[in-house]
Amino acid sequence: MLAARIDRLPPEAKRLVQIAAVIGSEVPVPLLQAIAVLPEATLHRGLVHLQAAEFLYETRLFPDQVYTFKHTLTHEVAYSSLLQERRRALHAQIVAALETLAGDRRDEQVDFLAQHAMRGQVWDKALLYCRQAGEKAMARSVHRAAVGYFEQALSALQHLPASRETIEQTINLRFDLRNALFELAEHGLIFEHLHHAEMLAQTLGEHLGWGGSTPI
Repeated sequence: MLAARIDRLPPEAKRLVQIAAVIGSEVPVPLLQAIAVLPEATLHRGLVHLQAAEFLYETRLFPDQVYTFKHTLTHEVAYSSLLQERRRALHAQIVAALETLAGDRRDEQVDFLAQHAMRGQVWDKALLYCRQAGEKAMARSVHRAAVGYFEQALSALQHLPASRETIEQTINLRFDLRNALFELAEHGLIFEHLHHAEMLAQTLGEHLGWGGSTPI
């Protein structure tokens, strides 16, 4: 039923709600405009239509205007109405637009950047932002979230060409995971990551001992 309602929207409104769904449950208007590449008047008309149809509603005006999906199911259906490759391309576009919009305050958006870089399969940026998000979570003592981000960074690394640099980054990430998992008393997983780190170090022709070792 929701899918049928989305299909019946005017083309520009349908495109907007689909882009909004890829952005997330909360939709900053400057980001939406950057991805949709629409004149301000056209964008405003589309948002008014979507609000009247109860797809989105305005939740904030300052510092940026923000819309939110009326219902979680609406967000999910709008997202699934796009082909997978189109979703991937939009996620990648969102990363580039966020980097521009955030400017020197990119660290405030690092969680959002990490999420979209992974879904957009922008693997070099996924590695960068997932690791930064993990470090940010560690600094806040949110250790479970840190583990998740470091694991995503490892996953992104697997998609990059093998090189000395990527092996060294993998070792460092294993140590990052060791530190986060220590706070969660996940000793079995700690051993696995240290074991993998040691084996990787050996492939570089280096020795990495357990006691007092530091990442490369």
